[in-house]
Amino acid sequence: MLPRLQFVYTDALPSNVELGDPLAEMMIHLLVAADRFALDRLKVICELKLCENVSAETAASILVCAETYGSPELKRKCMDFFAVKTNFRKAVVKDGFVMLLQKFPTLAADLAMTVGL
Repeated sequence: MLPRLQFVYTDALPSNVELGDPLAEMMIHLLVAADRFALDRLKVICELKLCENVSAETAASILVCAETYGSPELKRKCMDFFAVKTNFRKAVVKDGFVMLLQKFPTLAADLAMTVGL
């Protein structure tokens, strides 16, 4: 059963193993669906899971998601991650970071202030 349908019928997410890898990517897809179908509880659960999975590989795409779907807590978590210079240096070379700056150029100024550039 698709994860979003399983949630609708059971009010529970499948296990991380059932969701597959990469987990952050599936959570982003679920958050998009939750937003579209006004499944507020699922959206909150996805936001919490995404907060736990911010890494150099995922930070930019999660920040795009947070900005697109109005998740201030998720945005703060990503900005806090980027505020650590070693994290920023690792994340800036990932493909998702270029997409982030193309889609939300105004975040460049926020990130520069966060990192202290």
